[in-house]
Amino acid sequence: MPRYKICLDPGHGGTEFGAVGSMGTKEKDINLVVAKTVEGLLKQANIDVKMTRTTDETVSLEQRVNIANTYNADYFISIHCNAYTSDSHGTETYCYKYGGKGEILAKAIQEALISSIKLADRGIKEGNYYVLRLTNMPAVLTELAFLSNPEEEKLLLSPEFQNKCAEAIARAIKKTLGIQSNEPVIDEAWQWALEMG
Repeated sequence: MPRYKICLDPGHGGTEFGAVGSMGTKEKDINLVVAKTVEGLLKQANIDVKMTRTTDETVSLEQRVNIANTYNADYFISIHCNAYTSDSHGTETYCYKYGGKGEILAKAIQEALISSIKLADRGIKEGNYYVLRLTNMPAVLTELAFLSNPEEEKLLLSPEFQNKCAEAIARAIKKTLGIQSNEPVIDEAWQWALEMG
């Protein structure tokens, strides 16, 4: 079986906070936690992973694209939280253009997230984002939930919710790569932690 290479991009970081919720939650922090959990799950499946950042550092869009292209990744996945109004809600995933491998991965990620976290399905959309347009490989950008929505901000702060997002993304990536996906390990680990108090 070939070794697949995935580039994970935790959006924002450092001086770029991204969205900030009413409780002060910074998007950059949620993105990094979820991406690092996805990284761990993919490595368990013998998938090579490159992160555009592993700490709270400022990384330009150009640097993110260069990291992915230099790494020659098979797929690029950028992880974000959304923001608009306090009553905006749900999950959506972007690909650069419909009709290619990017759309296939975006659909898999969107379906897995909706199945797992059960927020409103805002669907798959085309997005002319820098990191989608200039990466050499199929690329997607997923918006987990709205930090501008107080209820969804509370969810995004929850380790259980973060783990569910990460497991769904990892499962979708493995499905797209044709790698057999086992039942989520992360949920069992979380259940054990709950039982242990």
